[in-house]
Amino acid sequence: MTRLYDQFGFDTVNNSPLSASWRTAPGQPAWTALAHQTRDELIANLSRAQRLAPT
Repeated sequence: MTRLYDQFGFDTVNNSPLSASWRTAPGQPAWTALAHQTRDELIANLSRAQRLAPT
């Protein structure tokens, strides 16, 4: 799948495992910069994410 995305001109970033998908949830840095971040910025934003306590 990564090669196909590369052919379309997109960069891929591994956000595995699925249990880490909260890193791209609304309110997280990767979500708020969604349309305006480079691959490197996305990687940095994923690492800056903080798990929110359940409400």
